[in-house]
Amino acid sequence: MKKIGFLFLAAVAMAFVSCSPAEEVVEPVTYNLDAANSTLSWKGSMAVDYFHTGTVDFKSGSITMEGDSLTAGSFVLDMTSIKNTDLEDKVKASYLEGHLMGTIVDSMRPQNMFFNTPEYPTVEVKLGAYKDGMLTTTLVILGTELTQDVAVRLTADEKGASLTGKFSMDIADAKIPGFAPSEQGSIATAIEFDLNLKLTK
Repeated sequence: MKKIGFLFLAAVAMAFVSCSPAEEVVEPVTYNLDAANSTLSWKGSMAVDYFHTGTVDFKSGSITMEGDSLTAGSFVLDMTSIKNTDLEDKVKASYLEGHLMGTIVDSMRPQNMFFNTPEYPTVEVKLGAYKDGMLTTTLVILGTELTQDVAVRLTADEKGASLTGKFSMDIADAKIPGFAPSEQGSIATAIEFDLNLKLTK
């Protein structure tokens, strides 16, 4: 009799488990860079009223979402694509671009000043946690990792995803020649960015 009672309870327990609602499995979704429709603008300043603006192109990248959560993401910036957008004189604009990339050098501006693209043609961007509109972002720039939280808006749906926002990143810890927090004649280490990143499934 005890054995029958035990089997009955076991059968009831199995039935209860089988009738319990199954946990919803959220499949990860990867979105890939839409380079043609993505932009990253920059602004570098030597003083409040002395600055230059420009753009740099994304080379590759993707993000992975699980529901509303960002679980992974990385991008590569093509530093050889640096362009100036505020100088009307094309010759001056070209010289500025060359100095920033390290492809035009002279006694005052050696190759390793600024971004030294002959040696470091790309910058890797690694994405971390996204919470309350803040995205943990790591730049691998000239061999140095810099991590900061930046304000961006992340959206994703069945068609695609986007990352947009205006923010500043401080590259002081990279100790790049030509940049200094307050040294006269140097570009400030805090660079302003305007991000409009588009991705597709």
